[in-house]
Amino acid sequence: MTLNQGIEKFQTQVFPKRQEEFRRLESGQSPETLFITCSDSRIDPNLITQTAPGELFVIRNAGNIVPRPGVGELSVEATIQYAVDVLKVSQIIVCGHSHCGAVTGLLNLDSLESMPAIRDWVKRSEALLERFRDGELSLADAIRGNVLLQLDHLREYECVQRATAAGDLQLLGWVYHFESGEVDFLNETSLAGFNIA
Repeated sequence: MTLNQGIEKFQTQVFPKRQEEFRRLESGQSPETLFITCSDSRIDPNLITQTAPGELFVIRNAGNIVPRPGVGELSVEATIQYAVDVLKVSQIIVCGHSHCGAVTGLLNLDSLESMPAIRDWVKRSEALLERFRDGELSLADAIRGNVLLQLDHLREYECVQRATAAGDLQLLGWVYHFESGEVDFLNETSLAGFNIA
């Protein structure tokens, strides 16, 4: 099915059955979750969480990276601030995934020399490599560690600090395995407490 065919099917078959639901969204949005995940086409946040339009506020980028505040990544920073300060989300989930190309690139930065924009972007997670400089880091461990690093970066945002201190916001880390449908819920709360299996 082409994208145009998909739009036609949505407009003629799907939308009419859900018209009231979409009309309610006209008055605004009140998602409970900011969902930060990878741009990878194999990840569908609404499908894996079984949520409807209006229930997730989503940031997607290569490697589900949360740049540290103040480094000039205003799109991500503004979206986090809007989610926390305006929408008052009650949780932020950072969701990594199996076979992540961005994390694979992070583990082999030399392979990205011909793609400087990608190299510079994934280097936002370079602290993960520094933490395990003396040890071999498997892709699976790096994917988990990358999620924890992004949670640490989130904790540096003033709006996140205020909301978590007030007990209004919870930070969660997930790893989705698209080949099995399983989701790992990470128990570690910080990269500092992360141990390689």
